[in-house]
Amino acid sequence: MRSLRPSPIHLLLAAYLMGVAGTLWDWHEHFVGLSNQAPHLVIDVGGLLAIGVLAFTSWAKIGRTEIFAFYALIGLMVLISFGPFVLMVTARHSQLMAAFMQFGMTRSAVGLYVPIVLLAGWAAWRWLRLSPVTAWRLAAALGVVMVAVASVWDLLWHQTHALEMGASMNMLTLPPHQLILSGFVLGALGSVAGLVVPAPPAHRDTTPAV
Repeated sequence: MRSLRPSPIHLLLAAYLMGVAGTLWDWHEHFVGLSNQAPHLVIDVGGLLAIGVLAFTSWAKIGRTEIFAFYALIGLMVLISFGPFVLMVTARHSQLMAAFMQFGMTRSAVGLYVPIVLLAGWAAWRWLRLSPVTAWRLAAALGVVMVAVASVWDLLWHQTHALEMGASMNMLTLPPHQLILSGFVLGALGSVAGLVVPAPPAHRDTTPAV
């Protein structure tokens, strides 16, 4: 009986499609005048899942030092990604939330996003090393790196355009949000290509028998 277990490329496609859906959802919420944190959660989960798929594929080939560094970075990344959402839902009007929002408008907050970029870059790099680099593999790997870099740019953009952060903004007109969407779309297209492009034929030994 054929196994129904999804392959890593299926999971990668699901992660990128989740990111696309979350980005478009966030655009729609702001466009109609809402300020909902749920789309951000979908975007973060999609990005984390994409990084996880790239990093965990052929996990047995990773050394102990890399495993420890990966878990440290992933823990910090989860805290950075989901911490604001939890605060927004559970303590929207608290002093802690106010202090967090003030910190988010400082340059120091940008440093918290550096591990996300490093983790995305490392995961993409090691996944590309597992097989010969092709156009679709490059697109599937670099999509999440674009999203991570764009997330840092997005934070910097909002810090320098504080007066343009109204709930009714058209988020897809903002360059960082366009790059985030482009990264998810690029990764999704690369993943789809990976599913439809036939695998190279296995090498056969043509040496005549003696």
